[in-house]
Amino acid sequence: MIGENKRIVRNYKRLYIAIGFFILVMIVNFPFPHEVPFGSGSIWIMNITLRDADGFNLIGVFLLMVLCVGIYLLATSLERYRVRLVLLGLFLYSTLPLLVINVYQNTLASGIYAIDYDLDTSECKFEQLDDNRMEVICDLPLENLSDDEVKFDVRFFNETLFEEKHLVPLMNEDGPYEVSLQSHETKVVRIQTELNVPRLNGFSGWAQIHIEISQGNKMRLL
Repeated sequence: MIGENKRIVRNYKRLYIAIGFFILVMIVNFPFPHEVPFGSGSIWIMNITLRDADGFNLIGVFLLMVLCVGIYLLATSLERYRVRLVLLGLFLYSTLPLLVINVYQNTLASGIYAIDYDLDTSECKFEQLDDNRMEVICDLPLENLSDDEVKFDVRFFNETLFEEKHLVPLMNEDGPYEVSLQSHETKVVRIQTELNVPRLNGFSGWAQIHIEISQGNKMRLL
């Protein structure tokens, strides 16, 4: 009786299924080699894209449902420490993929697979020069985590950026933009281009932007 009161797991079958669901969602939604596996999205929950430029992402909705079932099964499989262990499970779900990627990029990765892009500190500024021209200046923070020099091409990728104006395809007209990073070099790459677009009601501003990097027949969305 005393042993039963001290047990943590109530139902091992539910626990194993819950762990399987967590692993399934992590694998399908694994942010490598693309940091945006299903395209850039406007609605995210638990690192899962639910809505993108084309509407609701069915794969993302399905993965969120699987994750919710996994959380429920994990909670109901436990006798004690439910809240703490569920929070631990969610923490591992959120951090393990990033840890695996970081270890891989710093040890085994080569070429563009060793390139890290900091989306959060990226910035594209848009300034209307006159009635028919707009200047775009983008600062892209990039890091080469490998021991070798890496040369690659950069294009812009963000179908949700000012979608009514279709600026991103115009930004790629002068591309691809060639970039070279030395071993373990961190650099903010500046790309400056001029777009031939009619005046957008005095539009100006800035935005973060996803990019596509390529090297030969290899490609990543970051």
